[in-house]
Amino acid sequence: EANLFGLKLALLFFWAAWFSIVFLTNLFGGLKAVRILPQSWKFSSRNYEAVQKAVAAYRAPSWLPGLLFTGVIVWQLSAAALYAWAFASSLNTGTLAGGLVNAAFALGLGLWAAFMIADEITLKYEYERSHELLFIAQLVTLVALYVLPQ
Repeated sequence: EANLFGLKLALLFFWAAWFSIVFLTNLFGGLKAVRILPQSWKFSSRNYEAVQKAVAAYRAPSWLPGLLFTGVIVWQLSAAALYAWAFASSLNTGTLAGGLVNAAFALGLGLWAAFMIADEITLKYEYERSHELLFIAQLVTLVALYVLPQ
């Protein structure tokens, strides 16, 4: 059964690492968009451009993509921090830190739910599948953390 606790820790660590990497690639993509980083910077996403295109259909004000993207980056950083905190606390106590685990998953699942709604509003159906799959992956992970024996 100690192996199952190790698996649970590994799952928490995975999501902490994943959200950290996504946060960094989006942060660097945003810094490229405002020309703080050079366009040659490789470790960055193109998600800012996707947000610009998504809201352009509604003739949104020029500041809106930046505001939305900043909100997403803060959300991702918050999720990464909560997953890391849940991992560290669980490792330290030898049992799942339920409140932190629930908070981390609430943030992660909330992000994908918000993206799925945004995909529908902006008619960006090509992105919705990946958001749905990430929502499902996180939900399955959360269920596994509670269903598998300690």
